Amino acid sequence: MENAEGGIEVIDGANPGQSRSWGQSLATMASRVRADVVFAFLDVFVVVASYTIGMGLRMLDPAVTQRGEYWSEFAIAIPFIVLLYLLANVFVGAYGHVWEYASTNEAIRVVVGSAAATALVFGVSWAGRWLIGLELIVPYAVIVIGGLLSLFAMGMVRFRSRLFSFHRGSGAMRTLIVGVGRDAVAFSRIAPQLDGGRVVVGFVSDEVANVSPQRRLAGLEVLGSVSKIPELVEDLAIGEIVVVGGDSEAARKVVDLCLDVDARLRMLPSAEDVVRDGVAAIDVRDIRVEDLLIRQPIQTDLSALEALITGRHVMVTGAGGSIGSEIVKQVLEFGARSVCALDRDETLLHDASLRWPRSDVTHPVLGDVRDAERMIRLFEQATPEIVFHAAALKHVPVLESNPSEAVLTNVIGTRNVIEAASRVGAKRFVLISTDKAVDPTSVMGATKRVAEIMTQVGSERADDCIFTAVRFGNVLGSRGSVIPTFVEQIKNKGPVTVTHPDMTRYFMTVDEAVQLVLQASAMATGSEVFLLDMGDPVRIQDLARRLIRLAGLSPERDIKIEFTGRRPGEKLEEVLSSEPLESTSNDKVNEVKLNHPRASYLMKMVSTLESAAVAGDQAAVRALLNDLVGGGLDTDDVVVDISRPTEAVGWS
Repeated sequence: MENAEGGIEVIDGANPGQSRSWGQSLATMASRVRADVVFAFLDVFVVVASYTIGMGLRMLDPAVTQRGEYWSEFAIAIPFIVLLYLLANVFVGAYGHVWEYASTNEAIRVVVGSAAATALVFGVSWAGRWLIGLELIVPYAVIVIGGLLSLFAMGMVRFRSRLFSFHRGSGAMRTLIVGVGRDAVAFSRIAPQLDGGRVVVGFVSDEVANVSPQRRLAGLEVLGSVSKIPELVEDLAIGEIVVVGGDSEAARKVVDLCLDVDARLRMLPSAEDVVRDGVAAIDVRDIRVEDLLIRQPIQTDLSALEALITGRHVMVTGAGGSIGSEIVKQVLEFGARSVCALDRDETLLHDASLRWPRSDVTHPVLGDVRDAERMIRLFEQATPEIVFHAAALKHVPVLESNPSEAVLTNVIGTRNVIEAASRVGAKRFVLISTDKAVDPTSVMGATKRVAEIMTQVGSERADDCIFTAVRFGNVLGSRGSVIPTFVEQIKNKGPVTVTHPDMTRYFMTVDEAVQLVLQASAMATGSEVFLLDMGDPVRIQDLARRLIRLAGLSPERDIKIEFTGRRPGEKLEEVLSSEPLESTSNDKVNEVKLNHPRASYLMKMVSTLESAAVAGDQAAVRALLNDLVGGGLDTDDVVVDISRPTEAVGWS
């Protein structure tokens, strides 16, 4: 197949590495032979010219000019000198390269080949004179001058494109493409038209790690595997690395390889934009942290969600937060009849409302889930059919010092919303939970586990309302999470603080989290706790290093990483479940079956917990939480008598 430059492509853009026909192989061999023959003829000319110049300079010496036969003897010797140079170049591998993208290794081959040939000429001349008595037909000075000139000229011939490309492309970015599929081919051909122009140097891909250096794609060389990127960046003066195809695994590998490489890392997300809209749709963007997730994004059953949400009244608590505001946005896109967006933070609610579509059916409401009477009045006015409960306090270190506040929002607030939803006849209730609820060691995790238990019990007590909980890990970019914290520290020139070198966490994007919540609401039949298959956990230290690299800086050299020690209640590793998982109709969503106490015991404990929280008895709050979730908290051996009189609060 003839490429745009008129050369021969030997890798198919759609099927890299596939076997070639004998005709393609023969054409490729012929192309390479032609190029090598051209270089061999140039070398012949270079050697003859260099030694002739050397001979001419030497003949300026009157003592030499007395031997008139020097030129005739030189004419006899020069073919043998040329032959020695050609043999030396073949031996060291100075042929068979695409010199437009040659690097240090190829330069060394040229130097070694020329030096070896010069040494051979010198050795033959010396041996002929002193071993068999031949007159010196090529003076030593001519050999030295000819050897140096030959080396210089051969280097100029081979590296001419490299020597002058920096001048020609002073305004263009030298780009290395990661990938060898159709997207890579399309991008390489339109790259000079984008962002002031690019000079595409070649391709790398693990799919073709074992191919020979002669393989070409779209007229450019396939330079080897992804692992060669740091070497290629230095040798070929690469300014930009573009990962083509939106492959997270490839993006993550490139970032890890380039922690200390001075080149901009970018991504071309998908092939569909190239095929559908052409050059104008090519969006070469910086690699973002969400590109580094270790799994494929969750796939959502859109038809089931449309059937569930379209035309329904929806209530979202915590609507000003990262998760809550995205739930409102997606629910509106699925055609909800109305959405009551509740939050106690005026600023967050206002800012979120500016991003929501269909403002005519969206009703931002200020209110606190702690206020039971307010919740009942609000639910009676809005009459929601579906409730997404995202309101919660979430920061582990803060809640360790303020367990009463954690209980009043995460536990009592959840009870109030469950009661209000049951009273107005809501059809579905979805609790937003967290992986920290698994065998909790923090107040935050314990309060979310109690909220899960109340949701399960609520499902058993409800006649026709389906209650379910959704559990997932850390959300990338949510307020107060590790990503914005690291980004701010990097902006301030560091240091980036990590609590422990081996700290790991699960991560997901806000969009994925909300898709899971919506999917769970459609799949639920009652009492389930759903969780996402989030792949492997990410080491926080590695995440910090990648963020520093994405900022164009080098870890430790430009930004220091400091380890501050684990904080109270903080786990070294999070788990999504300590119980066996069951599969669901969505292979990325699992279900965990959890035991829970009787409703009467739970209501009594929650009422006692509320009394302790209102009284500000932090020790009692921790002890009661510890009893409810199975003993994972540090309670300093406080014992609470739960038989003391309390006002039991029943659920409608």
